[in-house]
Amino acid sequence: MVIVAACFYATGGLDIGSETTTEMLLTLGSGGLVAAAITQEGARRGRLWGIGSLAAFFCLAAFTALSVTWSVEPSDSWIEASRTFSYAATFAGAIALVRLVPGRWRSVISGVLLATVVVAGYAVGSKVFPSGGPSFARLEAPFNYWNVVGLMAALGVPPALWVGSRRDGHGALVVLSPPAICLLLVTVMLAYSRGSLLALVIGLAFWFAVVPLRLRSAAVLAIGGAGAAIVTAWAFSQSALTTDNASLAARSPAGHEFGGLLVVVLVACALAGLVLRFAALRNPPSPETRRRVGKALLVCVALVPVAFVLALTASSRGLFGSISHDVNTLTNTNVSVTNSATRLTALGSQRALYWSDALKSFDADPIAGSGAGSFQTTFLRYDKGANTAVAQAHSYIFQTLTDLGLVGLALSLALAAAWRVAARRAAGPFGLGKGVAPSESAERIGLLTMIACVLTFTVHSAVDWTWFVPGVAIIALLCAGWVAGRGPHATVLALGRPRFAKLRGDLTVVALAGTVVLLALLVTWSEWQPLLSYGASNAADSALSNGLAARSTALADADYRAAASDAHSAISENPLDFQPLVWLAYAQARLHPHDLSIAYATMVRAVRLQPSNYQTWYDLAYFDWYELGAARAALQVLAPALFLYPQYTYAQQLDLGLQSAAAAASAASQHRHKSVNRAAPHSRSGR
Repeated sequence: MVIVAACFYATGGLDIGSETTTEMLLTLGSGGLVAAAITQEGARRGRLWGIGSLAAFFCLAAFTALSVTWSVEPSDSWIEASRTFSYAATFAGAIALVRLVPGRWRSVISGVLLATVVVAGYAVGSKVFPSGGPSFARLEAPFNYWNVVGLMAALGVPPALWVGSRRDGHGALVVLSPPAICLLLVTVMLAYSRGSLLALVIGLAFWFAVVPLRLRSAAVLAIGGAGAAIVTAWAFSQSALTTDNASLAARSPAGHEFGGLLVVVLVACALAGLVLRFAALRNPPSPETRRRVGKALLVCVALVPVAFVLALTASSRGLFGSISHDVNTLTNTNVSVTNSATRLTALGSQRALYWSDALKSFDADPIAGSGAGSFQTTFLRYDKGANTAVAQAHSYIFQTLTDLGLVGLALSLALAAAWRVAARRAAGPFGLGKGVAPSESAERIGLLTMIACVLTFTVHSAVDWTWFVPGVAIIALLCAGWVAGRGPHATVLALGRPRFAKLRGDLTVVALAGTVVLLALLVTWSEWQPLLSYGASNAADSALSNGLAARSTALADADYRAAASDAHSAISENPLDFQPLVWLAYAQARLHPHDLSIAYATMVRAVRLQPSNYQTWYDLAYFDWYELGAARAALQVLAPALFLYPQYTYAQQLDLGLQSAAAAASAASQHRHKSVNRAAPHSRSGR
């Protein structure tokens, strides 16, 4: 339920309020789990597995926080540091959870499956029961971003395969696996998410390559896939369901028909799963048959790239011509892809433009980057399309390169390498030989399922900004932390049943647990400060607006004093953000209209705080002109803003206005100068 709550509350991770609250709760909850593991006798026994991965994660978080000192956007770097520390804490909490309840790995996988099915059902339900005005045809609820909806559904497919193919599973759950897969695949397809499809294919390829239950998995996937194909084909044939901005009158009946078809197909998938269950129980295939079918499935998976190469060879462009064309399409920065279902077969996208801009920003600061979270500012210097709504590079790799440079990428790779070693150790070859306990083999398959989820998330994060969405990131962090902290099978068995003991005056344990809780509280407090500052800054903006609309000078002055007070509060809570300084400057200008030197000094302070940010220069130029009437000074100040963001429409308009004002002032000055020159001789002759 924690995952579901994060999905519906934090949504797409773009709202600072819900995002920060989610991160604070994750940090506090994880700190509590770690403290509980410290005070639990069994959890303290033996070697602490996963410490290498955890150390690498916190090193990445520390470097992210350190980037505040050189960041183009230090206030955003603070927010990114808070996110990374909360994710590292969640990873640590998952490791602690293994120590506390090592035998509850089934609950972890089942919880992931339940969360993904609930979210997928809600997303599809928005299509069945549409509301509101015209909208996008792609599924976007509850994240307000379709690609994350697709990824959430893709993350549920490996757990659904685990439920449907496990030998020790409950019959009812096994039967429900095919309809769950059907619903998840329908969600992926109706989200039109190519990245989710790519991640899902790689995750499934890993599953069939390493999990020995290939026959059952293939049967369950075939049933769910066939049902999804029927529903998806029908949905794609309905223009009311696949056309953007379709009217509610057209979407409602089509959605109801879609819902009816989906229910029928889901019931059919459940019945097919029931038949498969009974057939497997009454006439189970022999071990030899299982091996043969398993090998055949592996061969089929291996033949997929071969078939792809043959198809390219048989095309009109030939093999190398097709490869060259596809590479050019993928790297073309001028490609525009429609929002319709046809995008599923298109290669190009605007990601090539985002990645190109990210590499240009990376070239400016290749070692340590321009600071965490700074891409949304630095890329504007190079972008030619004025994509002001783009806040991320749509790739963890490119985002890390531009924000944290080669050092950040190296730390990320070190984390990946350390986790791979831990995953190999946990899900090693145990459970494959003769005489091995069934529970041991079953747990290995469960661990491989978690690894498949982590791999699916990782692949998608390489081509999208999934890292910034808490709902899906929690799934990957939970599975990754569990696998890292799992350790070899024998060491986990030695932990025994979870048992909390009385501390009996063990001051070391008390001090260590208390330190963990204290650190969690400090990190949570740090995460809270930007949110407090954001609220106070908005209050200052609102007070300024009220002051401008006030009917009397006394009321206006009261609003301006309130704005100044709120701005001071915002500055004290987040001294790295320039926006409260801007509001404070305008409040000071309204309170002291005959002495603008203090307000001007505050505006200059904002520029000095973030000199590589176009917005601070633009705000100073705006203040120079509209408050001081200094057109020439405003022109000089505006030049850095246009250099840092050449496509900034407001700056271009202000530049035109300032050019006209400066020209008019120059003409007036020349006219006065000529008048004085003509008057001077007459004055002298008069003497």
